[in-house]
Formats: sequence, C-alpha cells, structure tokens
Amino acid sequence: MTFILIASAIAIAITAIIFYCLRASKVAGLSSFTASATLASVSISFGAIGNLVLPAHLVGLAESPLVILACLLLLSGFRQFFSMPALRSSTLIAAVLAFACVHFAFFLIQGGVTSIIGTAAASVIFAVITWTICRGHKQADAPGAFILFAAISTAAVSAFFMIRAVTIATGIDGSNYFADPTSWNLALSSIRILVFPLVYLSAILLVQSRTVARLERALAYDDLTGALSRRAFLDACSRHFDQGRGDASRGALLFLDLDYFKQLNDRHGHHIGDKALKHFVEISSKALPPQASLGRLGGEEFAILLPASTREAAIAMAEKIIETVRDTPLDTGRLVVPMTVSIGLATAHPGASLDSLLKRADGALYRAKVSGRSRLCRADETIPAAGNQNGKTSAGERRRLRPRFETSSLPTPMA
Repeated sequence: MTFILIASAIAIAITAIIFYCLRASKVAGLSSFTASATLASVSISFGAIGNLVLPAHLVGLAESPLVILACLLLLSGFRQFFSMPALRSSTLIAAVLAFACVHFAFFLIQGGVTSIIGTAAASVIFAVITWTICRGHKQADAPGAFILFAAISTAAVSAFFMIRAVTIATGIDGSNYFADPTSWNLALSSIRILVFPLVYLSAILLVQSRTVARLERALAYDDLTGALSRRAFLDACSRHFDQGRGDASRGALLFLDLDYFKQLNDRHGHHIGDKALKHFVEISSKALPPQASLGRLGGEEFAILLPASTREAAIAMAEKIIETVRDTPLDTGRLVVPMTVSIGLATAHPGASLDSLLKRADGALYRAKVSGRSRLCRADETIPAAGNQNGKTSAGERRRLRPRFETSSLPTPMA
C-alpha cells in the first residue's frame, strides 16, 4: 500500500510540473490546478511516509485537512476554467478550519476513527466539481470528449470516496487500510488512489485543448479586427476554388482598401486608425450574407469571398458596402471620422486558377484607387460608384498602389 501511495504521489507531482510548464498559456484556473496538484502530492507522500513512523490516526489528523484543501483548490480551478468565480482565499481558509475542527472533535469522540469525515467531505467536493463541469460545459472552449472524461473522472472519485465512507460507517470495513488490510479495504483504497491522478490528467487535457484552440484562432483570425487572417482567408479561397470542386467556377472575390488611411493615421493617431479598422469590419460584416468570408490581407487592405454569388449579386454587394462605409463614419465620442472604401471585383471563370482570380481582383482594386477612390471597379470594366469622382492621385501614391500581383493585362496608369 505504501508503494501505491508513493506511485500516486509521483504521478500527481508530474501533473503539477505539467501545469507549471503550461503557465505561459494563461488559461483561467491554471494556478489553482498547480497548487492543488502540488498540495495533493505532498499530502499523499506524507501519508505514505508518516505511517511508517507515526500512528495512523495522528497521520490522518495532519493529512486530511491538506487533502481537503487540495480538493477545494481543484474545485476553484474548475470553476475558473468554466468562467465561474474562483473560491476566495477566506472561503478556503474557513472551510479547511471548519473541517479540521470537526475532524479533531470526531477524533476525540471516536477514539481515532476519523476517515469517515475526510472521505465524506472529499466525496461532496468532487460531486460539486462534477456539477460544475456539467453546468459550464458550453463555456469550456474544449472538445466534448475531454469534458466528458473530466466529468466521468470526478464523478468516479466522488463515488469511490462515498463508498469508502459508507463502508466505514456501516462497519463493513475498517477506517484505516494500514491497520485493517482486508481485500475489500485495500481494493477500494487502491482504486481511489489510482483514479485520483486521472482528475488532474483531465484538467491537463482541458487546459491543453484550450491553449491549442487559442493558437488556432490566433492563426485564423486577425487579433485587432476579428476578420480572418490573410493565411486563413487564402486557405478558404483555395478550398472553394479548387478545380476539383463542382462549384469552383462560381463565386466572386472582392478586394477592399480603405481610402486615405495613412492620412487618417497621421492626423488622428494610430489608436483612431485601429478603431477605424475595427469599425469597418463591424459594419461590413453586417452587410454580408452568412456564407461570405471577410479577411484582412494586411494594413488597411481586406478581401471578401462570395462563394455562391453571381456577378450581379457581387456588384450589388460591393456597392452596398461602399454606401454603408460612406454613410457610417467612425464616431469616437470626441470626433467623427468620415471613411470611404475602394473595391476591386473579380468573378470566377471556368478553368481559371485562384492565382489568376487574385491578380484580377487586385488589379481592379488598383484601378479603383487611381481613378478616384470610393468606387467599384470590375476586373473586366470600371463601374463608378457614388463617391469622390474628382480625387487626384499623386505619382508617389500610384507607385504605392501598384498591384501586388503584376499581370501584363493590367493597364499602365498615366502620370
């Protein structure tokens, strides 16, 4: 039994090290998980070694409050992970002191038989942990299989603790597995000690899965605006316009560029520029159909994939965005910043590659910028939209606005 206790303590100590190594992820509840695993490992080690040199009931008096504190810290960690308030330090201290007083009183009354108090209290705490997991599973941001594993693990530990308390209370078995090493006593204690580390393993899986989910979102979404990242957007385009797909010849691509964004940054500061970018994404997203994808290519440049759109519908959508942006200036409370957007549109053709579509949309956007801004240009023709029809573009700006995808078919702007 001593060997099993030491093995369990080592296993839980390893989980404490893993929790500590995951601290950079800053997942809610991680500090409580680390403290709980560390305390549980220390208390179980003390129980294993202390029984070799001290009477079992004295070891239990010191060990049980530590185990209860470890269980409460575990509960606090799960509450934080599932977006619930953590248990306050005062609550933890009060609960452990109350348990220690009852535990000691029961020790004096029963002459050393105290296991029933600790096992019953631990069973209740793990039952509350199970309830916490079930209640907060929708806010977990973790795979359902990991949540189910955590719920089953905590429920199993709660059941084992309760069975242990019942068997002691009814006299089926003794209160101490060292003093009464019956087969049933040893079996229950061994299962409880071996299952206990599974709870910490389930917490590790939840923390790790949330960390991975956050990294995936960081790669897939622009952290400032919430639009798809450049890589994620191009991946979405690639999946749709794969020539093996039956609908690859349908759809449209819009390239968008906020007009005079550099001047906006220079005049009002980058914090207003950031607000303008977020404002643009917010109002544009509301105008898009559910199947559309909006991505940020970089700076003030955006793109929209309309996967099942006809040319006419794409034109109407682009003009609606131009009108929406022009009619919805950024209002910061201190100042109102007018905004306009230029758009280049390219529609898919049978047999055309994604690279060709990107170049055509980029070239159309280039023409919209150099021909006056706040307008829509198609890859095959220029379509004026309501806006600035007399805007002048300097030679330096024309060089800056030169298409990123050079093609021989694009017209050369006149100086």
